[in-house]
Amino acid sequence: MLVKLAVCLWLLLVGGQAQGQSWPESIAVEQDGQTTWVSMEALREQADVSFRFHDPYLGRQVDIRGHELDSWARDTFGDGVEALTLTAMDGFTVEFDELPGTNWVLVTHHDGKAIGLRDKGPLRLVERDYGERDIENLRLFNDWIWMIERIEGAP
Repeated sequence: MLVKLAVCLWLLLVGGQAQGQSWPESIAVEQDGQTTWVSMEALREQADVSFRFHDPYLGRQVDIRGHELDSWARDTFGDGVEALTLTAMDGFTVEFDELPGTNWVLVTHHDGKAIGLRDKGPLRLVERDYGERDIENLRLFNDWIWMIERIEGAP
């Protein structure tokens, strides 16, 4: 009986997250050895870039809302930032030796809804324009990262 109760409680807790709720509710932002936390709520509210594109991982057209990575990095870390490291919950990292320009977007919303774990959230990075790459060959999109939990900026 106790095992059944524990399983039910676990399903309720995990099931709530699996319904697209975003977890964690904040991301770590690191610079010069200092870590601060930025709430996902604030990132969602401040998202100022919107566009529609074909998401090769989802296999469909998606309305995206988020932040241009370059602008967000300068606003967050200051004009002296040049390099960025984004880290996912599973430890996967994407590094930029210089700011990538306006093509890279930190995504907070799909189709008007805040993204959660089921949507590769709560924060993911995509390219707004991926050129002539074959959208069937997902290996051509290895710099895309999702479930971002930490972003580090450096000069």
